[in-house]
Amino acid sequence: MSSITIINDLLKQNDKNKFEFRETLYLESLGKAICSFLNANGGQYLIGVSDKKEIVGISNAEYVKTEIEEYLIREIVPEAPIMVSVEEYYSKRLILVKVWAGNKQPYIFNGTIYYRDAKSAVQASSLQISELIHKRTATEIHWERQPSLGVELKDLDLEEIEKTMSVAYYDNKIREEKNDPLDFLSYYGLYQNGYFTNAAVVLFAKNPTKFIPQARVRVSYLLHGKTGNSFIDDKILEGNLFKNRNAILSFFEKHLTITRKFSESDWKRKDEYMYPIYALREGVMNALIHRDYSRISSALSIIIYPDKIEITNTGKLPFKVSELKKNHLSMPFNPDIAHIVFLRGYIEKIGRGALKIIEASKKEGLKTPVWDLGEQVVKLTLFSKVKLDSVSDSVSDRVIDSANDTTTDRAADRAIDRAIDRAIDNVTRHKKDKIASVLKAIVAEEGCKNQDYVQITGIPTGSIGRYLGDLKKAGFIEFRGDSTQTGGYYLTKKMKSLLNENHQNSR
Repeated sequence: MSSITIINDLLKQNDKNKFEFRETLYLESLGKAICSFLNANGGQYLIGVSDKKEIVGISNAEYVKTEIEEYLIREIVPEAPIMVSVEEYYSKRLILVKVWAGNKQPYIFNGTIYYRDAKSAVQASSLQISELIHKRTATEIHWERQPSLGVELKDLDLEEIEKTMSVAYYDNKIREEKNDPLDFLSYYGLYQNGYFTNAAVVLFAKNPTKFIPQARVRVSYLLHGKTGNSFIDDKILEGNLFKNRNAILSFFEKHLTITRKFSESDWKRKDEYMYPIYALREGVMNALIHRDYSRISSALSIIIYPDKIEITNTGKLPFKVSELKKNHLSMPFNPDIAHIVFLRGYIEKIGRGALKIIEASKKEGLKTPVWDLGEQVVKLTLFSKVKLDSVSDSVSDRVIDSANDTTTDRAADRAIDRAIDRAIDNVTRHKKDKIASVLKAIVAEEGCKNQDYVQITGIPTGSIGRYLGDLKKAGFIEFRGDSTQTGGYYLTKKMKSLLNENHQNSR
C-alpha cells in the first residue's frame, strides 16, 4: 500500500480519538496529542493537511522529522514507542507521527498528564490518572513482565544488548546514550526487583530455551508439499529473538535464492529471492514479536513448500483480517518485546508490517498473501515467484553455479582427483570419478544433505551414501549436526589444507 493510499485512508477517518491532522507544525500541540494517544489506545498525527483536508505539504520535511523526534524524546516521559516518517503524496511531502498505546502509562508531557476526550488532548482528571495507574499495574503482571527464575546477567548476550542501545541512540529513539546494560534493561522493564523478566529472556538470553522451552522455532523445507515426508532441510532454532531472526534469514538465503548469470553490462552476479525479501522479513518479525510465548504449547514454524511459505505462530490478532489491508494502529501482543525490537530498528514503521507485506507481493505481481486465524493460531501464507518441482532447485541451481565458479578450475579438479587416487584404493576408475564428483559438489556448497547431493550430481541415493562414507573414511569430509535431518556435510581441515596448498602452488 503506497503512502498516497495510506494518507487517503487516514483522511477518511472520523475517529478523532485516534487521529489528528494539522496544516503546520506546532510542537506543543503535537506533544499534547501524542501524550494523550500514549495514555489511550495509540494514535496518528498528520502534518501538512489543511482544516478542509487539502494536502498542502511540508517544506524541509527531513529536517522537520528530526526536529520532531528530538523534541518528543526530550519532552515526553517515560520514553515511548514513537515513529516519525516522511510520507510522499504526489509532489507533496507530509509528516506522519504514529504511536501505539504505551505500556508505561501514565505518560507526561511538559509536566502534565494528557488524556483523550472525544476530539482532542485534555489534561487528565484525578479519576483518569487513577485509571491509568491501575492499567499500568495490570500490565506489570502480564507474562512479559513476570520474573524468569534462575536467570543471571551472565545468561544474557551482552553484545546484543549493546547493539540495541547503540542503534536506539543513533536513530533518535532514546534521549540519551545508555552504557550500562543493566540500567537499560531496568529502564525498559526487563529487569525488576532483582529479577530478569520473561521478555528479557526471549530477547537477549544466550540460551532462552533453558528457561522458556516454548521459545524454540522450527524452520523446514518440505520436498513434496504437505502430502510428502521428505525434508530438504529441517532445523530447530534455540537462540534469542535476534539470533533466531538472523538464522531464519540465513535459511531463506540458502534455499530461496535464485542466482542469475553475470550481467554483460557490469560483470556482476545478480541474486534475487523467489519471494519479496521485505515480505519475508516482515512476516518473520511479526511472528516473533506477536507470538504468545506464555503458553507451554506455544509454537512458531516456518515451512517452505514448492510454491509457498507458511509462517505459523501461536497467538491472536487484535482485529479482523480485513483490517490488516487498511491503515491501522499497532496493538502488540507483547509490548515490551515490540518496543525493544522497535528500538533495534527491525520494526520500520509501526503498524504497517502487514501493509508492506501486501505491497511487496503486489509489486512483484504475486498472489496476495493470506492470513488465516484459528482460535489460538495465526498463519501467514506467502506465494512464490516460481514453482519449485519435486527437487531442491534452489539448492541445486546455486550449488551448480557455485561449482562452475570454484571447481571448474582445472588445477583444483586435478588436486581433488589426485587426493581420491591416493586415499581410496581397490575401486574402479569409474567409481573414483563418481566419488570425486561428490567431493566437488561439497567443495562448491558445504552443509547440504544426502538428497541435495543426489540432485546436484545425479548419483542414485543408494550410491551417494556409500561415496559419502568413502570420503568420510578418507578424512576429506565430516558430518555436523544432531541428526540426518538437521545436519550436513562439511570439508575437514585436511581437505581444506590440500585445496589451499593447490591454490598457492597454481598462482
